[in-house]
Amino acid sequence: MQRNHGQQSSTLKSLRQGTTDSRAVQSYYDDWADSYDETLSEWQYRAPEDASDLLVPHLGDGARVLDVGCGTGLLASALRKRGGYTVDGIDISAASLHLAERRGDYARLIHHDLQDLPLPVKDNAYDAAASIGVLTYIEDAEALLRDLCRCVRTGGAITFTQRTDLWEGRNFPDMIARLERDGLWANPHITPPQKYLPGNEEFSDEINVIHTLCIVT
Repeated sequence: MQRNHGQQSSTLKSLRQGTTDSRAVQSYYDDWADSYDETLSEWQYRAPEDASDLLVPHLGDGARVLDVGCGTGLLASALRKRGGYTVDGIDISAASLHLAERRGDYARLIHHDLQDLPLPVKDNAYDAAASIGVLTYIEDAEALLRDLCRCVRTGGAITFTQRTDLWEGRNFPDMIARLERDGLWANPHITPPQKYLPGNEEFSDEINVIHTLCIVT
């Protein structure tokens, strides 16, 4: 089923298009929030579940997790099925955050533009951070990931995704290696491409998603 969300935005007309214009992203996801969960279920979106499977082996009981670009709360719901973690969320879309609050899986929710760095988070405040389906919209993903290394304690984990059509074009392999050389993280685990939105005609089998997990040093 194909839908065109965010028609009030002048610069973001489709999910595949993407944009790093924060105002356009906010408008798009505010407009989409009420039907977001239902639509992604129809599109067979599994990234939050797959990210949770990747992250949970690195989480202890009661671990604090920052959900970066939390949207309506799909990652927190996936984590809740797997353990008793304390999850905070941060997102640019106020409408999405309202729905995430109603879901009841977050200890704290922060309304903030992820491109405005540093994030309003204390140093070493978390045992892990996850950014799932978000980096498409971030002009300087490296700057955001460097800041997450500040937010997560040494030995904690950071996991994130990027679409296969943007992985090489935005030099993610070089960026991951550069942060490792700079001593910010180690042991990067990069998955093979996985299904992303198989029920969406714009994506289908043409665009998949790569998950990465690194350990903060």
